[in-house]
Amino acid sequence: KFKSFDGSIEIISQHQYPNKLHDLKQISKDVDRIGRGGGYSYAASSFGKNILTQEMTSFDRILEFDKESRTVVVESGITLKKLLKWSFEKKLFLKIQPGHPDITIGGCVASNVHGKNPYKDGTFTNVVLEIKLFHPDHGIKILSRTQNLDIFELTCGGLGLTGMILSVKLQLDVLPSDRMVFERTPVESLMDAVELFQKKLDDDFVSSWHDGSSSKKNFGKGVAYNGVFAKGFKSNKLVTPKKEALTAFSRARLPFSLWNKIIAPLAYSFYRYHEINGPKIYEKNIFDSLFPFGTNAKYYHYLYGKKGLSEYQILVDLKNAEEFVNDLTKLIKIEKPPLIVIFMKPFHGTGKYLRYSGSGVTMALDFQSSPITNKTFSKIDDLLISYGAIPYVTKGPSKRVVQTCFPEYDKFIEDLKKFDPKRIYKSDLSEKLGL
Repeated sequence: KFKSFDGSIEIISQHQYPNKLHDLKQISKDVDRIGRGGGYSYAASSFGKNILTQEMTSFDRILEFDKESRTVVVESGITLKKLLKWSFEKKLFLKIQPGHPDITIGGCVASNVHGKNPYKDGTFTNVVLEIKLFHPDHGIKILSRTQNLDIFELTCGGLGLTGMILSVKLQLDVLPSDRMVFERTPVESLMDAVELFQKKLDDDFVSSWHDGSSSKKNFGKGVAYNGVFAKGFKSNKLVTPKKEALTAFSRARLPFSLWNKIIAPLAYSFYRYHEINGPKIYEKNIFDSLFPFGTNAKYYHYLYGKKGLSEYQILVDLKNAEEFVNDLTKLIKIEKPPLIVIFMKPFHGTGKYLRYSGSGVTMALDFQSSPITNKTFSKIDDLLISYGAIPYVTKGPSKRVVQTCFPEYDKFIEDLKKFDPKRIYKSDLSEKLGL
């Protein structure tokens, strides 16, 4: 039984837990399949009906390290947490880190994840130097910007549809400290945060959260955070939590959701009051700074209960941001969906195929799952299309909006078919999006 992290999709299908390359090669070439890492996608990008899921978490070794160039080759199933523990001892780190410590490197490549300041650092493709890919019809292929560039581009952000990522060569950066110094600033609206972002684009961490309540009094109020690495090290040991981070199944233990239109505004008003009345400047250890999912933020997701949440993530051009925010605000106040919270960051990059990359502002809108939410999603689709914004494909947007908002949607399909005419790598997500 496989389940998307947001709880929206549950499918029983075939499963393989390979330990070595031979295990991948022994599967018949006509079997539809897909690779799986930690399983933290909000859509079913690593499983599907009558599709063999090949779980790669046993492929978790560090294979090579070059101290001079600060490059490392790791197997695709290694987690961010394990890689950070190793690199921390060498005063190095991977600068693009999504929020969950148990996401695998292969998953980071396939989803083209982003980190704490996507404006400054870009997306995960920026730190990928080389990929070793296995496909039953092509054998092992080495992909880079100088070798098999076309397949390299298809694989980065390609949702695992080009084959099985065996290993990845990554560019590491010098880790300045074991701590980050944060500043928190109360904001009264979404645009207040956007304006603040423009002053903090060179920081190592930039983000904000906002109350999603449809009330005129509370909507958009929140707290913005910016952070930089502290100077020097207080400890040579990485502080990690004793309890494991959430999985799709442990997240869903609560039978009902505690987040709703009544509780959420009260909780966020209290939390905001607590935040803005605390110290304006404060320090956090590196693990807590990079991986909120591994610490207190996991309870936010736990409280959505068995039904889970519905998230819509949007990247809108900065020049359209104010007008888009105004129209989104009107939509929320008219439809009154159970929008719980909005997370925002500045963004910068160049798009390719279906990658979530571009220049502007990213907004993650977290809703309580409900029929009203589904209706609102359809209207947000219309809004995205009208503004030329893009959705994050791994959050499960509709085929209509993906097909319309990504100029290279058809080219992605065409180039995939050139490389793999039989298209044996597929998932529930790829089927729904017509890929």
